Amino acid sequence: MCGIAGVLELDRRRRPSRESLHRMAKVLAHRGPDEEGFYESGPVGFAHRRLSIIDLASGQQPMESADGAVCVVFNGEIYNYPELKVELEQRGHVFRTRSDTEVLLALYVEAGIEAFARLNGMFACAFWDARTSRLVLVRDRLGKKPLYYYRDAERVVFGSELKAVLAHGGVPRALDLGALDEYLTHGYVVGDDAIVQGVRHVAPAEAVIVADGTLSRHSYWRLRFGPVGPPPSEAEAIERTTDLLQQAVKRRLMSEVPLGAFLSGGIDSSTVVALMARLSPRPVQTFSVGFEERGYSELDDARRVARHLGTDHHEMIVKPAALDVLPDLVWHLDEPFGDSSALPTYYVCQAARQHVTVALSGDGGDEVFAGYTRYQRLDQWRRWRRIPGWLRRGVLAPVGRAMPFTWPGWNSLHAAGRLPDDGLAPCLGMYPYILDDLCTHDLRAALAAIDPFARTRALLAESGELDPVSRAQRLDTLQYLPSDILTKVDRMSMANSLEVRAPLLDHTLLEYVATLPVSFKLRGTVSKYLLRQAAGRMLPASVLTKPKQGFAIPEGRWFRGSLRPFAEDVLLDRRSLGRGFFRRDTVARMLRHHASGARDYSRWIWNLILLELWCRRFLDDAAAVAPGVCA
Repeated sequence: MCGIAGVLELDRRRRPSRESLHRMAKVLAHRGPDEEGFYESGPVGFAHRRLSIIDLASGQQPMESADGAVCVVFNGEIYNYPELKVELEQRGHVFRTRSDTEVLLALYVEAGIEAFARLNGMFACAFWDARTSRLVLVRDRLGKKPLYYYRDAERVVFGSELKAVLAHGGVPRALDLGALDEYLTHGYVVGDDAIVQGVRHVAPAEAVIVADGTLSRHSYWRLRFGPVGPPPSEAEAIERTTDLLQQAVKRRLMSEVPLGAFLSGGIDSSTVVALMARLSPRPVQTFSVGFEERGYSELDDARRVARHLGTDHHEMIVKPAALDVLPDLVWHLDEPFGDSSALPTYYVCQAARQHVTVALSGDGGDEVFAGYTRYQRLDQWRRWRRIPGWLRRGVLAPVGRAMPFTWPGWNSLHAAGRLPDDGLAPCLGMYPYILDDLCTHDLRAALAAIDPFARTRALLAESGELDPVSRAQRLDTLQYLPSDILTKVDRMSMANSLEVRAPLLDHTLLEYVATLPVSFKLRGTVSKYLLRQAAGRMLPASVLTKPKQGFAIPEGRWFRGSLRPFAEDVLLDRRSLGRGFFRRDTVARMLRHHASGARDYSRWIWNLILLELWCRRFLDDAAAVAPGVCA
């Protein structure tokens, strides 16, 4: 795993600043602590930081083709590179290293952007192709590895992280209001635009090409739900799914450094560890985190699975004092990020890095196998649809807007008033009735013309022919997964120089399960039905029947107790209120109601704290190039 960055000057007579390239590389040192490399050729310059996983002795980057016509910087792993290498050798390619980087480079030299659809892996990379004088930026199918870019009239700047793009020195630090609205709505930034104005994400499964001063975007993969022929029998589906799971895990055991796995005790991570144990000649090293608040801790479940599978198990307890690391987390997260499970993810990565360099995870199981409880609640929204639309929108919605957000039962009333006619869950985001009361008049006016659900609606419109569960799965896979889950795992693992691999997100498995009937995934109230059947022979019965438990922290209790002064100090501080985003009386009332136990506003409190700390780190402290305490 690595960090990449670079600059393309649009005026071919100009040369990228060597000092800027070095600054950009320095800010990515945590992603690649082992080696550093640079490439400069005419108007383009690349920087690379390496975390050595495969071919430790060679494989340095940036890497040039034999004739020097193409150069690549690459972050990630290509799991099918041995097979691709054999194919390329049969066509006459000669390789100097054993690295997947050289195979990727040779495949691009031969096939151009058609190469990317042939890759099985997680990756973000950049190519300078002197044959056509073009820069190519590309990202893996699901967005496991990040890539940002900024383009103005003079240059294109790109990097694995937002902070690397900002470290160039030529990118203004202005807040993007559309991205801010998305964050306040969803708890994370969902669109192509980053939180800093003018900076964009390379989208999952996208190649961005800059040639002759023109930027174009090309998609090389599309996730398709629905049958492609007669459905298989349940036995055939279980057998095929089991085979694909085992292949996906086997691919991700390729490493020349110590390797382990995260283990929560839930079915996703337990299945991955069970397959690792089956394929590994030695006990798997597993890692878990928990809390003193037993209702939030899965350590007992993880121990039970570890004993059953005979793993070398490690665990740690996360306490409120762990929030001391929050300013560093804000720096590593790059953009405002409201998923509080980033905190335990950081600590499980930290614990794992003390023993291994690579860890496998169970990420993706909920999206692939329909594990989220909200899929089971889709029937509730269909029942609400029986109320005529004119009554929902004309009566319930106005009544909802008129009532104080602190009134009991308000969530359901507000949601019913915004229920779309297709009966799917309404596009609500994160308690919008609070947002309406929370924002100042000036901020509401600035956001009035922005639709934070634009991407959500577009994705739903593309899948109108699907059943409600498949539509929800597709939306989560293409929006929530890359913008929240994979962002969290990438940033928190890379903060600890740890590579994390997700077998359940192997695209061959994802594509197959997407073609299966919904009843194979969600059967009544039994979620992940197919995965439970496939894992039944490998895991204890208690894992198969265990209720879903999210990877959450006890933030509600913490903000009522020892962290209450911290929340008040941050959110009622003159600097925070002086930004003009939020009304002091609403913030104070929210904190007061939460502390009294009358309502749980912990998610909003957490999100507002993260936003304020981000503003201090990335807007107020324009010289920030390293983690540290926010002033």
